Amino acid sequence: MKFRHTLQTEKTKGMAEDSQGELSDEDDELCPVECVREFRTDEEFFRILEKAKETDSLVVVDFYRTSCGSCKYIQQGFAKLCRGSGDQEAPIIFLKHNVIDEYDEPSEFAEKLRIKAVPLFHFYKDGVLLEAFPTRDKDRIVAAILRYSSLTPQSF
Repeated sequence: MKFRHTLQTEKTKGMAEDSQGELSDEDDELCPVECVREFRTDEEFFRILEKAKETDSLVVVDFYRTSCGSCKYIQQGFAKLCRGSGDQEAPIIFLKHNVIDEYDEPSEFAEKLRIKAVPLFHFYKDGVLLEAFPTRDKDRIVAAILRYSSLTPQSF
């Protein structure tokens, strides 16, 4: 099964608008054209990793905090990378996770991963963490994406 990056059905568009970027159990395909999508639980994340294995996709995760200035700075660049890779039909899934929950406490997932610094980026392939680093440098993120995907520098 390959991602269909340039086509998006009305049903998929509607789901994206209804969920405002959040994942639901009704999502059958994860299309990078939807751009950066937020997950909240480790169950959601592991489900995404399993689907990514089936399609040999790279999974890029932005761990952030809403009160973090550096996180806000890199978020726009990260979204542009996501849209650009979708245009190039690259099998990449862009995700984000707020490390602070609705009670202003560290999220369970962030605690399990022992995340202490944000913005932090993880790169997964075949369910395995290949690289992780904190940064607000878009070029560093691009370099990692190029290392682990089929994109070329001209894609960005």
